[in-house]
Amino acid sequence: MKIMIKLSYYYDGKSHSYDDIKNIIEKGIQKNIENPDERTSLTLKLVEGKKILDVGCAAGDLSKKLADKGFLVHAIDVLGESIKIAKEFFNSPNITYEVRDILKNPFEEKSFDCITFLETIEHVENPAVFFKTFHRILSDNGHLIISTPNSTSLKNMLYALSYRKKLKQKQVIKEISEEQLNTGTHIEHIYNWDFPTLVRLLDRSGFDVVENEFARSGPIVIPILGKKVQIIKVNSKILNGFSSLKTTLIMKARKKPTI
Repeated sequence: MKIMIKLSYYYDGKSHSYDDIKNIIEKGIQKNIENPDERTSLTLKLVEGKKILDVGCAAGDLSKKLADKGFLVHAIDVLGESIKIAKEFFNSPNITYEVRDILKNPFEEKSFDCITFLETIEHVENPAVFFKTFHRILSDNGHLIISTPNSTSLKNMLYALSYRKKLKQKQVIKEISEEQLNTGTHIEHIYNWDFPTLVRLLDRSGFDVVENEFARSGPIVIPILGKKVQIIKVNSKILNGFSSLKTTLIMKARKKPTI
């Protein structure tokens, strides 16, 4: 008698069956075909070199896109469930997936031409230590590409207005104290980054910012008469004249020579 083992996949803070996660991935792929994610498309234009390290690769979507463009990708994440999903749904001969904490198990010096660190810096407790580690393992004139939520975006300013009252502030404190850890989702954001602060940290960690972009106008949802109403869509052009108010900050920084 055969024993059927049903695999479960932990994703976005919840446990899913194989069919559920397959459906989520397929819907995400279709959505990106119909309405390409500006963050990803801008990042792909910035990547250069041959050997790429994707740190905080999550389910592997970016890693697969990089591999499809001919890059050799080493993709790592501290969450084993993310790597399990990546190997199942976004595998490629050009990708090596690995569960790895880069600070506890670092790579050799000058191992990579480019490092992608997307939507991850806001999660880590010691970003300067990560940057110095990246500087050591990048090749001479190698590049680091970062994306992170923009703390000065219109979305974040509207969010700040939502907890202007003491009662709401107490609610936020209670909710954070009860958050589930190690989900890899937005609820674990420790830092908010603005443009000057991130430039300053990169500079002091041995990097020169060579390009920067602001991406995605939304989605921005606000409560109106007890209902959540989307006032700006993900890739709306409404903020094109005010790019620094967009939701995502993207930077490409070059490794400074070691003196």
